[in-house]
Amino acid sequence: MLSGGTQLHCGWPFTYRAPQAADTFEGLVVAVTQCLGDGAVVTTDLNVNHPDFYDLQTFRAGGQEIGVSLKDKAALSETYVFLRVTLPK
Repeated sequence: MLSGGTQLHCGWPFTYRAPQAADTFEGLVVAVTQCLGDGAVVTTDLNVNHPDFYDLQTFRAGGQEIGVSLKDKAALSETYVFLRVTLPK
């Protein structure tokens, strides 16, 4: 990370715009929400300026940050789901 911290980053590829990708994204959002509990602050990233679809949910609780994203990559004919966990310093 630019701030000097460390992150874990996992990604799963799917066929372009496969329903399973959206289901996996939603499942991860629900799991992270349940794991962090009511004290978590959730933000949705702003739209990006390109034609591919992108959705990012960032969760913050007790100094912990977890990101779950869904990204369509038309040029690759794939959709990705990413899970990013910021580790404590």
